[in-house]
Amino acid sequence: MGVSLLAYVVTFFIFCINYVFTLCAVIFPKWLTFVTPVPFYMETNYGLFKLCRSMTRECRPFPSSEHGDCQEDGFCELWRAAAAGMVIATILGGLTLFGILATMCSERRKRSQAWAPLSFMFLIYAIPQAFSMGIIAYLFNTSATFYMGTRYNFSFVLSIISWCLAVILAVILSLVGIMSPPDYSYQRI
Repeated sequence: MGVSLLAYVVTFFIFCINYVFTLCAVIFPKWLTFVTPVPFYMETNYGLFKLCRSMTRECRPFPSSEHGDCQEDGFCELWRAAAAGMVIATILGGLTLFGILATMCSERRKRSQAWAPLSFMFLIYAIPQAFSMGIIAYLFNTSATFYMGTRYNFSFVLSIISWCLAVILAVILSLVGIMSPPDYSYQRI
């Protein structure tokens, strides 16, 4: 029997939600946030590609050597590597969605054996996200760019949820594929 169409449909919808998390993490500039203490409220949001301040209500490219963001050795290179990792994950996620759709539209025999490449695609999709999340966490803890009181925001959390969910999907789909009985075990009457 292999993996059923229902399992792929459920996987597709869960992965669609997962992919939206990744897109939100890339689009919204809310990886790190610094809020100034009272009496003057100002929120600074650091995104993968831009920095936004609530006081001026404007965003600028981040990191930018023109604004002095790259004075610390390796900061800009690491931040851009994290951004590139998330862009690569977005591309791989689109390919994975296409792979799941192609699997759902294929014949039963091919569909029953597609769990292995799809599980591999989920893992390949999760690796650049984990890499990006690790770089941002490293810079958050070691860089002098971020002031005391800077905290993680929802784009960072969405990235963590996304790559963890992708790994969980890979494991569950692999277990279903391994533990389901093969097609030849059922005999027609």
